[in-house]
Amino acid sequence: MIDRLFSSTSMSVITNALAASRLQAEVTAHNLANVDTPGFKRTEVLFSDRLAAALRAQGGARDALSGAVTDPKHIAIGDVPRLEDVQAGTVVRAETSLRPDGNNVDLDAEMVKLTENTVLYQSLAQIVRMQLAQLRTAITGA
Repeated sequence: MIDRLFSSTSMSVITNALAASRLQAEVTAHNLANVDTPGFKRTEVLFSDRLAAALRAQGGARDALSGAVTDPKHIAIGDVPRLEDVQAGTVVRAETSLRPDGNNVDLDAEMVKLTENTVLYQSLAQIVRMQLAQLRTAITGA
């Protein structure tokens, strides 16, 4: 019964966003730790772009044609990703570097990402605290 209170789409998206933010912190720390490693290629977290694509698909799904998949061999028509299924992923950016040692980590850019991610994580945590406070108020009536 209580698990239904925490399994809403918004709570699932926030949970996935918190996990993506944690992954971003790990990836940024890894990139910063290897800023002077020759040949190191930075890693990037993909979440916000995936979430934005899912939101666009959800918005366009109202007018789109969709079909039911009744057999595993069928091709999905108008398959719209669910927002709660959007997960973070990583990709290694191996594009060329302006540095002679082949490393493509930009210290300033990584520090900006670290700061942005810290603010994002704090904001998401505040949203979770507010939702739990609302739930507590609903239960206790105070």
